[in-house]
Amino acid sequence: MKKTEKLSRWLLILIVFEVLLLLYCLFFAREILIEEGLFFVLGLFSAIVLSDLLLTWTILLSFALGSVFLVAGVVYIPFHQALLLLFSFPILIGILTQIRYHLFKEIAKVKDQEPEAYADYRNRIASYGGETNDTIQALLIHWSHEELFFQLQPREYNRTLNQINYLVTHHLKPNESLYYVSDGNFLILSADSERDLKGDYMTVLKPQLEGLVFQGEDGVQGIQFQSGFLVVDQSNRTKYHRYKEMIRYLKRQLETDIIVEY
Repeated sequence: MKKTEKLSRWLLILIVFEVLLLLYCLFFAREILIEEGLFFVLGLFSAIVLSDLLLTWTILLSFALGSVFLVAGVVYIPFHQALLLLFSFPILIGILTQIRYHLFKEIAKVKDQEPEAYADYRNRIASYGGETNDTIQALLIHWSHEELFFQLQPREYNRTLNQINYLVTHHLKPNESLYYVSDGNFLILSADSERDLKGDYMTVLKPQLEGLVFQGEDGVQGIQFQSGFLVVDQSNRTKYHRYKEMIRYLKRQLETDIIVEY
């Protein structure tokens, strides 16, 4: 499912949730209508200001504190209204967190290009001549722990992702293509049999990529990368003639490319 469709789906869920909540309050719980309105305003403010990690803690703490007050018996309202107050705010924050996540992914300059990568690889395989020196080189570059960086600061995440894309693009040769295939993965496809794509990445491109920094709230933080590499030739063309098999092999290699934490 495309990110635009996911964003639309979560926006629809938010609208339905708030409409049902409003109707329930109007007919069965007018006493807490103002509180639910304040929850909505507070939820929107939290989604704008707080990071994903802090939003997660907000969900846990609000539910925990609400449970304590409910069990302690200090809430002098009907039980069904107390339950509504207990669950409505954490659910609202959860929905807004998903909307925030997909919104930042949608407005990022670097868009998901997996369909284009699939079509390009299929065309390269179809036009493969079978000559001795005919090869298709595939290099997958992965930004390690990219999801954690996104949770910490989505705007800086998008800026860093754009920098990575810009730097990799400027290292491409005429017969090479670059595609962002989601989740911090950049795929390079090359038909240049004379080039050592993996060697050039390890000696030239990777040091430059790891020279980039993430401007977090707590200061500057370095970023690291993992990679997977595959050469498709006469010996394995049948095995990797499908994009799915090729990308699966590259992602398995990421698991064995151990990074050194520092």
